[in-house]
Amino acid sequence: MGKAMRVGFAAVLAAVTSGSVLVGSAAAATETSSGWMLVQGTCGDTFQPRVNGGEAGWTVICGGGTVRANGWVKDTKADGKGAEVYGGWGDGADFGTVRTGGKGSIARFDKSHAGSVVNLWLRVI
Repeated sequence: MGKAMRVGFAAVLAAVTSGSVLVGSAAAATETSSGWMLVQGTCGDTFQPRVNGGEAGWTVICGGGTVRANGWVKDTKADGKGAEVYGGWGDGADFGTVRTGGKGSIARFDKSHAGSVVNLWLRVI
């Protein structure tokens, strides 16, 4: 994953990510030796991860059997690369990719899906 920041949300008591069980807690962060950071949160939490060349912000909202991710991603470096947020829903469905390119450009997203878990990643490629 390089300098990507992996951001996982668990809106229920536990979610399985990368072979590890993550117990839900509000915005707990764990840095790994491989250079990425796992940020775990629950419904209602707001996140603003940053990596070299990109940043993003979003809120996870849950209700009525639906989880929603509302936010933005921004390219912060004139390096010919683009910043993107991508991920998946708790049932394995694809969240898709929200990408922006060109220093200062911003892309917004507002996606929802049945369930209570969304796992999102911020990276620059």
